[in-house]
Amino acid sequence: MSAANKINIHHPFMDGVIIQSLANGVVEALKIMVNIEASFEKPFVGTNWKSPTDFSVYLNLNSDFYRGRIQFHFTEMVAKTIVEKLIGSEVIEKSEILDGVGEISNIFYGGAKTKLNSLGLNLAMSLPKPCLTKDLPKAIAETTCMLIPFKVLGEICYVEIILN
Repeated sequence: MSAANKINIHHPFMDGVIIQSLANGVVEALKIMVNIEASFEKPFVGTNWKSPTDFSVYLNLNSDFYRGRIQFHFTEMVAKTIVEKLIGSEVIEKSEILDGVGEISNIFYGGAKTKLNSLGLNLAMSLPKPCLTKDLPKAIAETTCMLIPFKVLGEICYVEIILN
């Protein structure tokens, strides 16, 4: 394995407080916005990892000195349930599901960003970009990422952190 395929454990985005803040952003938003419980599992490093989920949302992680991307990955059942609870009616169209997971991911990121900026990280605003996971654009040449699985509605979804 080349040095390019390793995560710098000293990178600020790999700090336990940062990872916990991102995880808490997901848990709190799901609980408050749609009354769904989520629990996180042990994070792991993935190399050339491909999400097994159906829907994804990506946002840029940009601070004064660091760049990266955060991606949220949802199974179809989880995405559909979250969106239906968010809007209060049944959804059928994939475009409605994409809009909804984009919105909830924006809430995830916003909650985490507030906490992280209070710690001095200075993250910039970022617009969520939802897509089918199969259409997810490659983030950067780097192929190693930090993955934080979370269980929601009995299924595994993921928070993925990719660093530049």
